[in-house]
Amino acid sequence: MKKTNLLVLLVAVLMIGTSITIIAPTVAMSKEVRAVTPRGYITNPTNGATVSGTVIITVSSSATIYIDNVVVAKKVTSYNWNTTSYEDGSHQIKVKVKRTTETITVIVDNGVTPPPPPPTGDKFALIAGISNYKAISDLSYCDEDATDWYNYLISIGYASENIIVLGDSSSPYPKFDGLATETNIWYYIDWLVSLDCDEISFITSGHGGGDGYGWSYNCAWDCASSENGEDGYLDDYEFQAHFAGVVAPKVHIFMDHCYSSGMIPEFYAACGNKLYMSTTCTEDGFGYDVRTYKNGAWTYFFLEYALINHFGSNPDTALEDAFAYASAAYPYGGGNTPQEGDYYPGDFIL
Repeated sequence: MKKTNLLVLLVAVLMIGTSITIIAPTVAMSKEVRAVTPRGYITNPTNGATVSGTVIITVSSSATIYIDNVVVAKKVTSYNWNTTSYEDGSHQIKVKVKRTTETITVIVDNGVTPPPPPPTGDKFALIAGISNYKAISDLSYCDEDATDWYNYLISIGYASENIIVLGDSSSPYPKFDGLATETNIWYYIDWLVSLDCDEISFITSGHGGGDGYGWSYNCAWDCASSENGEDGYLDDYEFQAHFAGVVAPKVHIFMDHCYSSGMIPEFYAACGNKLYMSTTCTEDGFGYDVRTYKNGAWTYFFLEYALINHFGSNPDTALEDAFAYASAAYPYGGGNTPQEGDYYPGDFIL
């Protein structure tokens, strides 16, 4: 018998009868996950900001800009957004840069009170009286002028809800519908002019100016301060544009402002024979704050001295009669003499 190499035999048996398992070492692998912060494209305004007037929306890259999901500009890095065309409250600004979008929310607050409810009477008025201005020198009794006119209109049958009172930020008023900014004054004048009613009144007291040769302006509360992107000057030609197309058949204008009769031609051009207007002075004259009366001088003589004290707040009083009685007693003359623009056929009765 041949000898067999025992080692070889054992190896052969193991290879045939046993499966060989190769176990690779297990290596624990981990991948680092980093938080990705979206890139900010909107650089102005900031999320949550309160905005008013015209706001410049700026973007860091060329983008499409949306306001409340409506496209307002494409391929731009800035956009001038006039917020006065939008209701006060929450609005969304969205920008889209290639396939990426960013959205922020801002609060529009232009301080414009919504128009009054539907008419409950046939006469409407806008009263503006400004004693304490935002930027220019203050006056003393223009808020009292507004208060006294409001109380008088109520006494002769105007409904309170049909009277808008605009003023300054610190004076007391019997009713207050907002600051007498340029934006608010034009807003409510446009509302007043559009009303299909029997009569409208616009009564205003405050600073005024002009060139003394026919161009005149009134000063809104925000005069010379650029509130809401406006300069705060209410020019005679602007009044003409806003009063053009007035619906009501009777238009009463009372102005206690310096240089105010320079407005009469423009109001006549807009209102024609619907108009009755009185002003405190000529196109180059002045009005006066008078401590003794606690009113503007012309407001006191026309309203308190004539309509209330002499005519007893009689609702049938013709304004022409009140003007004649008041102007006869008025203590200032020359360029400071009150002026009347009476184009209405017959007596004008509020």
